[in-house]
Amino acid sequence: MPRRSSSLQWSPLRDAQVTKLLLSFSIMVFLSSCERQRAPFLDTWKLPGEEVSLEFRSNGTLLSSTHSTSTEGNWHQDESGNLFLDLGKERWKAVFSESDDELRVNDSHSNLHIFLREPVAVLVDSAQVLFNKGYETRDCDSSVTFYSQSITLLEGIPSETGHLARAYNNRGICEERDGNTDAAFADYNTALSLDPELDIAYGNRAWLYEQTGEKEKAYADYKKAAELGYLPAKIWLEEYEKQGSKEIAGGQ
Repeated sequence: MPRRSSSLQWSPLRDAQVTKLLLSFSIMVFLSSCERQRAPFLDTWKLPGEEVSLEFRSNGTLLSSTHSTSTEGNWHQDESGNLFLDLGKERWKAVFSESDDELRVNDSHSNLHIFLREPVAVLVDSAQVLFNKGYETRDCDSSVTFYSQSITLLEGIPSETGHLARAYNNRGICEERDGNTDAAFADYNTALSLDPELDIAYGNRAWLYEQTGEKEKAYADYKKAAELGYLPAKIWLEEYEKQGSKEIAGGQ
């Protein structure tokens, strides 16, 4: 009696089926890739800090969700590539940003909402939690750690530049309290490079300049902070003017 083989025998039909399956899968992946290149916004987008999301589907449908409701809609692009979202009675216009991770949406009332790809939005939400911990804790060493972690998560996200600047500013305050003057200056400088309109950072840097004896720089920062509406700086300048001293202004 011939010995029975323990291995599967070669079958031209079976190989053909496998080849057909692999080919079909490759075509699907290719088409999906092409679709993503044509419409890079095909993804789930989330509004940071809110339970609001938009899910774009390749068949032209759209799902808008909040923490309690979901609305089915459609999306389409005109001949110029402008993206429009139709959600029942609502019609929004959206712009896919060059950063590849932002979707700027104007609702029917022309309010701007900046959605981020869901994984990026999750990072932003986590950074906010860490920022709050840094603000609430009474231990500056712990605050520096929390702010540093928040900064790491926010780096490279264009829409979060303002929040990133505040994280640097707050970390600078803690560095200053711990006696790390150079680190504090570095954080204030970075905060202002990110957000030149951050009045409190000018005020904090001005106070530090004053403590280190750099009177002219302190005066310039206090003045800038006051121009931006920072109340403590306005009060400082008023007191300075009442005294009639020219010391801080360098004799100006």
